Amino acid sequence: MIPKKRQEVILEMLKQQKTVSVSEIVQHLRISEMTARRDLEYLESHVHSVVRIRGGAQWMEDSMEVSNTYLNDRFHQQHSRNTEQKTAIGQLAASLVEDGETIIIDAGSTAIQLAKHLDGRRRLTAFVTAVNIAEELEDKEGITKFLVGGVFRSKTTTLVSPFIEQTLTNIYADKVFIGVTAVSLSHGFTCNDFLEADVKRHLTRSGKEIYWLVDSSKLNAIASFQITAMEGPHTIITDSGIDPDLKREIEQRCRVLVAERG
Repeated sequence: MIPKKRQEVILEMLKQQKTVSVSEIVQHLRISEMTARRDLEYLESHVHSVVRIRGGAQWMEDSMEVSNTYLNDRFHQQHSRNTEQKTAIGQLAASLVEDGETIIIDAGSTAIQLAKHLDGRRRLTAFVTAVNIAEELEDKEGITKFLVGGVFRSKTTTLVSPFIEQTLTNIYADKVFIGVTAVSLSHGFTCNDFLEADVKRHLTRSGKEIYWLVDSSKLNAIASFQITAMEGPHTIITDSGIDPDLKREIEQRCRVLVAERG
């Protein structure tokens, strides 16, 4: 069965059953688990009402509805916005990761797109600060995963800890990928949670190359807590919606990579 037909069948299963497991899809369509997961990834990226959960997917009657088995309001809303842009950013970020590297992946709805596109890597070591990203990497062979410990924040699926600095001082990754709420020329990189800002600040000191995953809607904006100024060896990965004049101004302070949708 061609992919389009498979995906139409899966979509109909979701509409009728509301929740469908990977094993149900495998049994119904007689396909491999990998193919079923890829079809679910495609549907999640292209159909707002489809949300992947552990072991399958769920149909959301209202794209802003909350699923207790998935995430909370705040993250689900972030996850649902600018999906195409975030997917493009995640794909570009993943293309920068080479076999044999050690990377750190921070929390965020764009960072999870990076995790989704790390298939086929070999001898990759990944440290992650969010439970849902650890789950996304779970089935990817060739990647050794470490979940950086701390207090679980269900609202953002992140782990935060006053002792995280002690953990991160023992890690010096090749590449660090950080999610962020807002970026501005005046205040640099900012977010809305004090403890998460502290974690992200430590992450900026834990790798050779620092990449900020920022869709263009977050540019030229300021959130509550500053993480760091826009200076030094930073790279912003954003989408083609970035204003050309703003891009030129930012490039005077750090590198900018633009991900093209599609």
